[in-house]
Amino acid sequence: MKIREIKSGDRQEYLNMSAEFYSSPAVLHDIPARYREDAFDEFLNGSLAKCFIFEEDGMTVGYGIICFYYSQEAGGRCVMFDELFVKEAYRSRGFGRQFFDYIFKNYPAPRYLLEIEPENVRARALYERLGFEPLGYIRMIKE
Repeated sequence: MKIREIKSGDRQEYLNMSAEFYSSPAVLHDIPARYREDAFDEFLNGSLAKCFIFEEDGMTVGYGIICFYYSQEAGGRCVMFDELFVKEAYRSRGFGRQFFDYIFKNYPAPRYLLEIEPENVRARALYERLGFEPLGYIRMIKE
């Protein structure tokens, strides 16, 4: 698998894949298309978040998004795995693991964070094999 940063020419492919992701059981709810379009523009800038495209034999097979934040508690600039999507036909081939390995190697951080839908036992098993464990905090939001 080839992993590369997203480019402007990836816009429609990304929007299609992210629409599929947000209509899947991997998330709590769908989001407005405008949010995904705005995110794409941010990825091209790359200051707060980066999106990576996964390719296999010249075909786009998925994407992964990371975001950056600073945590005094963790000791510095941290990485959050925000989204990971692999097209159905390419799942269970190790692309998710390869993405994590790529980020661990190229974006060293004192802490890596991710969120998971509780019913997504398959993803949770992968994350636990990679060394992730529950943080113990309850996340709260205000929208």
